[in-house]
Amino acid sequence: MIRRLDGGAEGRPERAWIEVGTADELRATGRLVARVGGREVGVVWDEARGTAHGLRNRCPHSGAPLCLGRVRNRESGLPGSYALAGERVLRCPWHGWEFDLESGRCLDDPALRAAVYPVEIAGGLVRLQV
Repeated sequence: MIRRLDGGAEGRPERAWIEVGTADELRATGRLVARVGGREVGVVWDEARGTAHGLRNRCPHSGAPLCLGRVRNRESGLPGSYALAGERVLRCPWHGWEFDLESGRCLDDPALRAAVYPVEIAGGLVRLQV
């Protein structure tokens, strides 16, 4: 579900904290997505670490809804010999490109990066600074 949030008089607030949903909903679904000022942003939940991460909901590779991807461990290696690399990543649902949750850097092509946003969870609400 995508929430449409008021972007203010000029269509986009200046680095405002926007409520995007509840902590219970985030933990249950693994993601929250909202439209703010004409762009989709989202928060994804890393169940293994108990952390939330805010990103633009658009893969810079092909425009996929990035927040529909899975948060998982990055794998490294060659066909037939894979190992967990120890990094937690968001894997794009279309082509499997992986993005660092903290920086938004694409680990498959360092020239690409997804925008990241600060997230806070307080009083049962999830807020994203955009």
